[in-house]
Amino acid sequence: MERIITDKMNYLVRHTAHEVVLLLLWHDESPLAYPLDDRVRVVRMDIPFQHKLRALFSFRKTIRKLNPDITVYTWVMGAFLAAFSGWKGKSIYEAHRARPTMKHQWIVSLMERRVDAVVALTQQDANGYPHAKNVVLIPNFTSLNVEKPSDCSSKHCLSVGRLVDVKDFSRLLDIWKLVSEKHPEWYLDIVGEGPERDALLQKIERLNLSSSVTLHEATNDVLPYYINSSIYLMTSRFEGLGIVLIEAQTCGLPIVSLDCDYGPRHIIEDSVTGCLIPYNDDKAMADAICNLIENPDKRQQMGIAALEASQRYKPEEIMNKWIEFFDEITNR
Repeated sequence: MERIITDKMNYLVRHTAHEVVLLLLWHDESPLAYPLDDRVRVVRMDIPFQHKLRALFSFRKTIRKLNPDITVYTWVMGAFLAAFSGWKGKSIYEAHRARPTMKHQWIVSLMERRVDAVVALTQQDANGYPHAKNVVLIPNFTSLNVEKPSDCSSKHCLSVGRLVDVKDFSRLLDIWKLVSEKHPEWYLDIVGEGPERDALLQKIERLNLSSSVTLHEATNDVLPYYINSSIYLMTSRFEGLGIVLIEAQTCGLPIVSLDCDYGPRHIIEDSVTGCLIPYNDDKAMADAICNLIENPDKRQQMGIAALEASQRYKPEEIMNKWIEFFDEITNR
């Protein structure tokens, strides 16, 4: 989420006349994870995370002082409070998580009625805001600069993401165990950090997968991993959209993914740009991976189709939708 928001702000200050402010609520000494254009003004409220009540009132005060024409929120409570803050600008909630997965649904319900618009990543999630004044569908994009996509000839599969329960890398290891029994010469690279790292390392040992699975540290330069892979794999329990799937397609990779809610089915065209697998069928996913391993022409054809499909997620395509939406909502 931080990466796509950074990319959006950078695009706006580089290609439009909008003045862009990044408002950071909580105290955090960590530097920004991704390069931010110097023309983006950064306002740090620097509130300790445990002081939530103070944060709420300070946030409203800061919004009134900034008095922006448009405020885009990724924080449900922030969007809700701003709608009552008394300033005349437009409030937009940008949903990066599928609504059913959010906590405190009563606040979400109040928020959707108060903000001027909700921006959803998929039509399925957009349908989850029936009481909003306006729901707009704008997917994410990727800013990866790919000079030469993968030729899908390496013996590597890839999965990228936070090492957390919702990404379900533990299940991916179970599936890979089935694949490696048939194709021990192939490798799985998992790139990411998170609280499940130690448990995943232990499971790799327990399943005797140390020779075929490597758990790489998270990196801001993930492009080489995509380019040096032939198939992208996803076993998430659910996704908002799945920007890693867009990145994989941009790099010319076919995708084999469980058909979880919200994300993959909106990106992958089954049997064309990849394979959508029934969510509860591990064996079917292992078989689909093996099928692509055993048919290099098929996976290369799917990779070419994936690269073509990725054109709809170019920055200019998506940001033009945002700019048109900003113009529309401010002229109401």
